[in-house]
Amino acid sequence: MALSEIIEFVKRNEKTLVVFNPPADSTLVSDLQEYFTTQNVVVTGQRTASGEPEGVVVLQLNDEVLAAVPAEQLDELLAGGALRNRGVGIDDTDYHEILQHLKETTFTSYDKGQMISISHEIEDRALRVDGGQLYAGFQYASKLLDQRQLYEQLATTAVDIHTFGVPDEPTVDIDGVTYHAEDAEEIERSWFVVFDGDGDDRYKTALLATERAPNRFYGFWTDDPGIVDRIGGHLDDAYLKARP
Repeated sequence: MALSEIIEFVKRNEKTLVVFNPPADSTLVSDLQEYFTTQNVVVTGQRTASGEPEGVVVLQLNDEVLAAVPAEQLDELLAGGALRNRGVGIDDTDYHEILQHLKETTFTSYDKGQMISISHEIEDRALRVDGGQLYAGFQYASKLLDQRQLYEQLATTAVDIHTFGVPDEPTVDIDGVTYHAEDAEEIERSWFVVFDGDGDDRYKTALLATERAPNRFYGFWTDDPGIVDRIGGHLDDAYLKARP
């Protein structure tokens, strides 16, 4: 599954958050729509003829119910702010029942500054774990060289670092960093930073996006171990393993 296909796969797995029979003066639906604007979820309100269930919010994937919680819990979420102001994913400690299903992917458009910020969050996690495998693709070798100092620091750890780019500069030579010069369309169009958590699902995280206009990217970041493994598996198969 190519990188663009992984993005489409994630997009197709969009969830639905249904607020059943909210009070007429309630703003819960619109508030949740704003709150989860970058999550891979559609928020809707639904009224039933019987008026039941009342005050219940249900999270669904296709016809499968993933979670059902009282509306009051979502009011508390909005008031308390479980979404991190910075960092990757959602802190679901107090709202685990429903947020465990929503923390998996944030799906939106990014500008270059946002991409750099999210990339650094993932690289910092790899630095702190001090092990595992990190894949980083910045489209062109020159963009990777702009991050030389950071990757020289990462190379002092036990992280196995693999970087990717279309050659547009002299050969990238950073001690402790494996560079894959790939004249491939998906490498040229994709920006990704993928960390396998040193085999621990709690630390797996990835950013994957494609450039749709100059310095405008569309994609996601995720803490879903299965998706992280899927991206890493594709990069292993396509670029790391020996080709015939």
